[in-house]
Amino acid sequence: MRFHAESSADAYDAIVIGSGIGGLTTAALLARSGRSVLVVERHDRVGGYAHAFRRGRYHFDSAVHLVGSCEPVAFEGGGLIHNLLSELGVRERCDFQRIDPLFGAVFPGLAVSAPADLDEFVALYSDDYPSEAKGLREFLNECLNIRIETRRATELEGPLSALQTPERFPTLMRFRRATLSQVLDEYIGSPQLRAIVATLWPYLGLPPSQVSFLYFATMFMSYLADGAYYCRGTFQKFADALATALTDRGGEVLLRSTVRRVRVENGRVVGITLENGQRIDAPVVVSNADARQTIEELVGAELLPERFLRRLRRMQPSVSAFVGYVATDLPLSAAETCHETFLFSSLDHDRAFRSSLRGEPSWLSVTIPTLADPGLAPTGQHLMIMTTLVRYASRDWRTDKSAMLERLIDRAGEHFQGLGQHLLFSEGGGPRTMERYTRNSQGALYGWAVMPSQVGPGRLGNATPIGGLHFTGHWTQPGAGIYGVVSSGIQTARSLLDARSGTGR
Repeated sequence: MRFHAESSADAYDAIVIGSGIGGLTTAALLARSGRSVLVVERHDRVGGYAHAFRRGRYHFDSAVHLVGSCEPVAFEGGGLIHNLLSELGVRERCDFQRIDPLFGAVFPGLAVSAPADLDEFVALYSDDYPSEAKGLREFLNECLNIRIETRRATELEGPLSALQTPERFPTLMRFRRATLSQVLDEYIGSPQLRAIVATLWPYLGLPPSQVSFLYFATMFMSYLADGAYYCRGTFQKFADALATALTDRGGEVLLRSTVRRVRVENGRVVGITLENGQRIDAPVVVSNADARQTIEELVGAELLPERFLRRLRRMQPSVSAFVGYVATDLPLSAAETCHETFLFSSLDHDRAFRSSLRGEPSWLSVTIPTLADPGLAPTGQHLMIMTTLVRYASRDWRTDKSAMLERLIDRAGEHFQGLGQHLLFSEGGGPRTMERYTRNSQGALYGWAVMPSQVGPGRLGNATPIGGLHFTGHWTQPGAGIYGVVSSGIQTARSLLDARSGTGR
């Protein structure tokens, strides 16, 4: 795989701005179909939030903890990532390690380890909460139906097509405006079991009362039905595999390169101009960058219809995160510790989210990737990635980064006894860090917030009113997370390849 400092040509069939997983997926699929493709990335490596970094002998993932759908499965619509990598001819470049339990969760007076298997999950919590067994099964069946119908819907011409044939998508129609808490309350009476089932809400950046049930269900089933996995060698390997699929078919990746302008003539894109002044022509430009920045800074809002701009400006970005990257010589083992453990101060997830909005998070998750891949750290040492959600505006992150890192380490130390005396390395990254490396406004971790009104058809479409200009990734349909951005990348590539001219709208 070769990356370049400048493009080898002055014209391509398609240019992709940004090398997040959504952008790389679109680019690799276009290249596989014979298109000449250039990816332009301002960072020094590909991957976006999936990139990894090194500190001495430690290898840290920046933000991704788990993925699903990495192996072939019997469930309809399963194995999305496995199928993509296989189609691109790079499946062997990723060594996905199965993660089970899916998560650990600690609440006051309650600690659980949730199986990463649908049948085992049902069996365990039906035994623990026998009066809830029927409701739990029905809830998870709804989740599975949503995953199946969502996969079918992606095969249509566009997300709105599902609204035109509601009889084919009864579960999607029923729950399209529902939040997770509304559906949990309908099926499960126990506050403890509701809290356990909703544990992974931080993966989508909103608490149960606000997060889209459709999107939560799709994510949850990608783990329970398809299996949860860690990519050995960090998730940088996954991003690099997609980049290899691109470059092996003649595509190019420019690193440390910034796009100054997307050039538009007569209502169609004609190419880009780089910050160094180089002009590169293309009839298709796909932005994997922040949607508002793409329109307002790279294209020019004056070129877009007012209706589109009103919708764009109504959309609400997600929260950001603070992440602590820690190394320790605590004696940890997979037999006693989960790959990821969520530490909550109560059963009330909405209360936890409110503490995050105040900039005083009462909760965090602790991911220990060295349990799945010991090679990320020296023998006898482990990495801990401590994550909590925060708002960009909740603190002065220039001055408060050290205090927040100390807060997370202290909170983690309440569960992992002796952590404070066994620290070998620590470093923190907050919303300003996220913004600096990804250019996502205010370090938004999930693009637009994953609320019912902003998923599926509620999110921006992959195509735009400007001919040849498309979006891919978490700012566009269907939504956020690795599963979501891979789906978006596939959807964008397919729409371009299906277009009659072969060069997009």
